[in-house]
Amino acid sequence: MTVNEIKSGDESLYVVGRERELAAFQKELDGALFTRKIMNLHGTAGIGKSFLLDEFHKRAHACGVIPFTIDCESFAVTPQGFCLHVLNLIHPRGYNAASDGELMSECVEALNGYDGSKRVVLLFDAYERMESLDHWLRDYFLKQLKPHILTVVAGRTQLAEPWFLSPSWRQQIIRMPLAELDFEAVERYAGYSGVNDKELIARLWRYSKGHPLTLSLVTFILEQAHLNGEEPVFSEHDTLPYLVDKWLQEVPDEELRSLIEAASVLRHFNQDSLSFLMDYPVSSAQFYRLIRFSFVRKVERGWTLHGLMREAVSQELIVRAPMRYKALREKGLLYYYGRLKENETFEASPREAVELMYYIGDALVRALMNWFDLIPPRFEQAGRHTILELERYIKRRRDEARDARIELFDPHSGRTFDFVVTAEQTCLTLKYLDFEKLFELGYDVVRIMRDAEGEINGFAVVIPINGKTLPYLLESPRSRTYFSQLVPERLKQLAVSESTRAGWFIETIDIADFADVGQQTAMGHLLHALIFTGELVVESPAPIPFFIEAHKSLGFEVVPNATHREYDGITDAPTFVIDMRKNNLLTYIHRMMESAGQSESLVMEAEQLPEPGIGDAVGGEAPVDPILIRTDLTPREKEVAKLLEQGLKNAEIAERLYLSEATVKKHMKSMLAKLNAANRTQLLKKLLEQP
Repeated sequence: MTVNEIKSGDESLYVVGRERELAAFQKELDGALFTRKIMNLHGTAGIGKSFLLDEFHKRAHACGVIPFTIDCESFAVTPQGFCLHVLNLIHPRGYNAASDGELMSECVEALNGYDGSKRVVLLFDAYERMESLDHWLRDYFLKQLKPHILTVVAGRTQLAEPWFLSPSWRQQIIRMPLAELDFEAVERYAGYSGVNDKELIARLWRYSKGHPLTLSLVTFILEQAHLNGEEPVFSEHDTLPYLVDKWLQEVPDEELRSLIEAASVLRHFNQDSLSFLMDYPVSSAQFYRLIRFSFVRKVERGWTLHGLMREAVSQELIVRAPMRYKALREKGLLYYYGRLKENETFEASPREAVELMYYIGDALVRALMNWFDLIPPRFEQAGRHTILELERYIKRRRDEARDARIELFDPHSGRTFDFVVTAEQTCLTLKYLDFEKLFELGYDVVRIMRDAEGEINGFAVVIPINGKTLPYLLESPRSRTYFSQLVPERLKQLAVSESTRAGWFIETIDIADFADVGQQTAMGHLLHALIFTGELVVESPAPIPFFIEAHKSLGFEVVPNATHREYDGITDAPTFVIDMRKNNLLTYIHRMMESAGQSESLVMEAEQLPEPGIGDAVGGEAPVDPILIRTDLTPREKEVAKLLEQGLKNAEIAERLYLSEATVKKHMKSMLAKLNAANRTQLLKKLLEQP
């Protein structure tokens, strides 16, 4: 039996050595009622969390318990996105409730409806992606579920501290930290792989140190070398990218290597998407050879390479064949763009929206995300008990402030970026922070990052916008310039229930060392994660060139009339906004593609892709929006035109799109000229005619 065949057996690589976790889960399945409400699996990337969840899913199904696996990378991380995802897992029929509250009620009712007939297990995979929903799940959603529902949460770190500070939750959680496999488990896995040579087993243990993904790769390399009568050479400082490079050298044919490279760029793939990237029909035989590897796993609506494997293959490809990497990414962009064109919002097509976001962005965005850092540090939620520790950190930061040089590199384009931040500027992110008041907001608004020794080396304050937080946002120096200029009707729209949010305001993001690549990456990932929610995101960062340029590159737009000088009394600090709600997604994507320097032909090719579903409706062609299909208008002009269609005046359009009224008038004037219209009424009439 080879390493590639193990998954078809009774015990796979990723459940070897997991007897304790399997026994605990089986105990819950065997009882008449669940004794706990949450099981929390956590461990480093590559430790086998996802594969263990797969085994939980199989065992639950075998015991008559209904399992739902929730891939946290598959939807916009909002209450609505989550509820839509779960509802479609239960009954895939397309849901569209009027509000988040209605969706949550419908979702809770659907899950609780199994009571008396079936028990249910919710299996969360990659829960670290859910940090912006953690509070909502903990304090609102999960509390409404009945005892017949067990939730299994798997992520890189254990559940945030607020879970364990709550007496009610603390008694309901089973903690399951996943460690590396011991020698006995490695030896048993080697036997399943057909490796019985004692020396080879010793090498497996020595080289892998019991890390499951590394063990999988090392096993394959050692097997191939053994079959060829060769002596594999490793050093004591082997890294995963090195092992991936060695493993790719051992893959028997070039065609399979090419498929693996395409799969690493796609993130989630199937036979059709691989064929699109490869520009030829991938055969079933080729596809099944690919998905039999032990680091490939089935996910909802497709397959994926293990995250570390995917990133390491991409890294190797960037260095070895940058033009091929560029071509594959452009094909990936076109693939998801075509899938998304049918629906232009995160809500209607969250998977395509989230996937497409990975393909757009200019050189600074790619450099900020630091492609070479496979496991970046992360910001984690903090509780009120960390206030003294945070205050000590701030004092230390101010006492030790020094000039910093931020040097970033984008391996895709070869561009470098060089920013200098003075000691005084590095402290601007620490201004106006009242942690007592922040924790009173009732949300996990403060997030901290720790170093290897457990010391805080960064923090962020991210505030959900709702009725409870608006009074603070109207008074805080960083936010009041923006929120105080909103008209009453707009403020009313933002004053949603405290159990949900209308968007985010980023109060500050601070890191101890602005020159540290890992800390820069963590900051980039946090910003990216908030954009991925597909919501309104507002921020007025410290007026440092590095921050200003990074926000522009990420697609944030400057809000007119919301500039202030609160940071130092001298320097203008703009307010930035990104609004991915409603029909703003494709416009954002067009803008990002253009700013990223995508070739004009690629942008045109994307815009000319056929829209799925047009002409396929029963009884004739599906209705087509005459404004959105026009080829003589820019994406921004289409946005203005759609709001004109709703009867909005120039000032209202400007507020909705975060533009100045003068800019809206410029777009109106351009459309009047293009369509040879004398006034707004005539313009709208011509816009609604089929071009």
